[in-house]
Amino acid sequence: MLTFDTNEYKTRVANLQALMDRAGMEALFVLGEANMNYLTGYDGRSDYVPQAALITLDSDTPRLILREMDIHCATSTCWLPEASIIGYEEALIAKRGASPWPRLAELARQSTGTARIGCEMTATGFGVLQHGEFVSALGVEALQNADGMVARLKKVKSPQEIAYQEEAAVIVDQAMREGIEAIAEGVRESEVAGIIMRRLCTGTEEIAGGPTKNPTMPVAPVANAPHLKWSDRRYSAGLQTNFEIGAFRHRYCCALSRTAFLGKPPDRLHDVHAAVLEGFEAAFALLRPGQTCGAVARAFSSAFEPHGIRKASRIGYSLGIDWTDGGASLQSDDETELVPGMVLHLIIGIWEREEGYVLSETVKITADGPVSMTTLPRMPFII
Repeated sequence: MLTFDTNEYKTRVANLQALMDRAGMEALFVLGEANMNYLTGYDGRSDYVPQAALITLDSDTPRLILREMDIHCATSTCWLPEASIIGYEEALIAKRGASPWPRLAELARQSTGTARIGCEMTATGFGVLQHGEFVSALGVEALQNADGMVARLKKVKSPQEIAYQEEAAVIVDQAMREGIEAIAEGVRESEVAGIIMRRLCTGTEEIAGGPTKNPTMPVAPVANAPHLKWSDRRYSAGLQTNFEIGAFRHRYCCALSRTAFLGKPPDRLHDVHAAVLEGFEAAFALLRPGQTCGAVARAFSSAFEPHGIRKASRIGYSLGIDWTDGGASLQSDDETELVPGMVLHLIIGIWEREEGYVLSETVKITADGPVSMTTLPRMPFII
């Protein structure tokens, strides 16, 4: 069963072809699997080996070039006809002194004879040495850099994309509540993580969960480490946990962050929360059509910086397939204009040497202003 109506996929391809035409590209290799999924529906989770979606101006149907065994993943998830799904030999995988990239190029040349070819240069699995092999095998002098091209299309979500993120929001709200409620003296961090993971995978009675990413949940004394997961330690009084969790529906993410504290928190925690909340609400209020990412970031800084707490990282980004999806970034030098249909992860993370704290929500931009997709109170959770 397709995740979207075939016409929605075809519209995405047509929009990409328009960008290609303006950039002088007659063919484009899409290598990022999230972008391949966006254009074709492919859901093989196989970006650890060379693979690509090939888009050409002379066809409204992309070609997928995959490892042979992954053809079965494509035929069960894509809108493409089987003739457009091409596999390369298994013998090329992990072969010493060889690479699948020349074969990938050879198969691509059967679909296009142009030298005006674009390529996503920084996609997973596309290193410098492989780039040289690929270009040589294609028989062209160079490839045009197409990084960010698909991200421009993903910036504004369709109603169905937003609907999937809203379903994910119901799941992530519940996962966060259950994770925080599981914290108690003597409970292992891994048990808390397991409760969260179970909810993210199971979903709710009405909404099934999907393949997910591990929750981020650093616990003091490393609660200021932004991307740590969990350990085998047991909770004791005085420990803080900074949760960042994402639930997924058909790869579309809704993210949520909160801080929890076991026992009596220090006064500093309340001070940091007050500063974070004031900055968060100032930024949230400006997430409306006609404003820019830079204006939102500056509104946050104006409200937050008088509190004297250091924060060097940005305050958010565009959210979609597989979490971040490129494009808009909530930082002072990004003047991307906000429009209805954008979905952003507004995250105020304090990841400094002295302290850590986090508060985030997934926010959709509507014609009437910002709407948070989740319902959890904006507060530290004291256990």
